[in-house]
Amino acid sequence: MQSEDKWLIDIDWLEANDRSFSVMAANYLCPKCRKKLKVDKVETTAADILKSLKSCCSKSDEFITADLPLQESAFRVLLGNGNKPMPLEEIGRELNIRRGVDTYRTAPTVLYRLINNDRHYGFKALRD
Repeated sequence: MQSEDKWLIDIDWLEANDRSFSVMAANYLCPKCRKKLKVDKVETTAADILKSLKSCCSKSDEFITADLPLQESAFRVLLGNGNKPMPLEEIGRELNIRRGVDTYRTAPTVLYRLINNDRHYGFKALRD
């Protein structure tokens, strides 16, 4: 594990593996943003979805809860950050704040194992 690595969601990897980032991410939009972006009627761009998630939807207390699986929560942290690369320490801090429980599971070494072995959410490390 390289502590200086920053992580993001690799949209290209998702698409190459028959997973639509726009469809996945649109599922996390609040009702107001779904209506504003007309998600159910037109194909929405990843950039528009990320903008709404960052500025509105991720602010809700229900966006990340202790009931969610840890990988799902990490995915939502990155969505809520506009998919800007983040170090594991920062992802862990955000998870501690938002989930409020089992903080030992958000240690960088634990997050690394979960995120690095992911084959669903498209996590990718950027090496410095």
